[in-house]
Amino acid sequence: MEKVLIIGGGPGGATAAAMLAKAGFAVTVLEKERFPRHHVGESLQPGLLRILDEHLGIGPRLAAQGFAYKFGAVYVWGESREPWSVIFDRRLEAALADGPVSEAELFAGGYEHTWQVDRALFDAVLLDAAREAGAEVRDAEVVAPRVDADGRVVGVTTRDGAELDADFVIDASGQRCLLGRHFDLTVPVEDMRATATYTYYDGAGGVPGVLGRHVQLVVTVDEGWVWFIPISRDRTSVGVVSRERKKLSDERFHALVAAAGLPLEGATQVEPLRYARDWSFTHKQLAGPGWLLLGDAACFIDPILSGGVDFAVRGAADAALALMKVREGAVEADALGEYARNTDRLYRAHLRLARYWYGNNRSVDGFFWEAHKELAADALTTPLRAFVYVTSGRYAADQHFRVFQAWQEKRMFDKLGVDEARLKSALKRRGPR
Repeated sequence: MEKVLIIGGGPGGATAAAMLAKAGFAVTVLEKERFPRHHVGESLQPGLLRILDEHLGIGPRLAAQGFAYKFGAVYVWGESREPWSVIFDRRLEAALADGPVSEAELFAGGYEHTWQVDRALFDAVLLDAAREAGAEVRDAEVVAPRVDADGRVVGVTTRDGAELDADFVIDASGQRCLLGRHFDLTVPVEDMRATATYTYYDGAGGVPGVLGRHVQLVVTVDEGWVWFIPISRDRTSVGVVSRERKKLSDERFHALVAAAGLPLEGATQVEPLRYARDWSFTHKQLAGPGWLLLGDAACFIDPILSGGVDFAVRGAADAALALMKVREGAVEADALGEYARNTDRLYRAHLRLARYWYGNNRSVDGFFWEAHKELAADALTTPLRAFVYVTSGRYAADQHFRVFQAWQEKRMFDKLGVDEARLKSALKRRGPR
């Protein structure tokens, strides 16, 4: 297995392309849009940075882009309308509890953080890293897979009629879910349907205190919830998530934003309203002969957890590892099966927490919240720290690196001619020393 086609050059496709190209695969990314291009989903998770820096080595490049820091999130959610926070780093949480923290102390403390990013710039950095690693990036829109008589995907067909061959195809096409829909595998999550209407402001403020514009703010309203995400020193993403199946009117959008009480006094809206469908979904099958689904093309999870980019990048690292294993002799079905199980495990963990999150808001009336009353949230007792562990991306990163390190150890043993089972038996007989 040497030749890989990747449909889509977003964070998942770009990360997989960079890792596979660095490993010596012949990789071609087929992207229908010209980068940089707009994309919603600006709030990232800390675990994402660990994976990108380890596998792509672009941590310093991302740090140099001037993205807004994110040390956690502030919520107006639940029975009280008093704001409360989820902080990624326990040391910062303790420091804030002990007394005032200055902004200089905040940035000098080495606290765990991530960024809130301009996705046009962030995604372009990742795709450039794929190019630099040796991947070819083509302007092309894929319309269908090419499948042989045995049911194996052996390439793709593009909008201009080109037929491209491949040993393996990765679908990172986002919510187009090109292969999933082609094979009729898509399964909607009926209780988690929502849509988002959003725009951008210049000159907005931030939450009170030192966290200011260095956190994400989420506020519930009767019709759903509102986000406030600073993505640079001056620009802020503001959006409304509701169950309405169309873009909100300007009047209705601004009324809901005003009801949320966001710090927008003196701010100027700089773009017209945009709209995104946030239907949560998964697929009956995430991989098969010659193909796998990656990122949003595999599963889409409600945006309350800000996990979309993290899910795509972690999935890309796992997908690349699966193909490396196959090239070294692993049975393709076994390697893809492991990838699919890991992806599904993370998806279900996020879905369970999203349901818990919605089901435990008892303070807000309205259609949006009435629609969530049937969720079995009372049976879920996830502690706050477990919530932080999953939604910071540390859970996903830890899961990936456990698998990755085990694979590296096996390769080392194989190259040294060491039988791992015999080594473990010998160490057991030897006993502690």
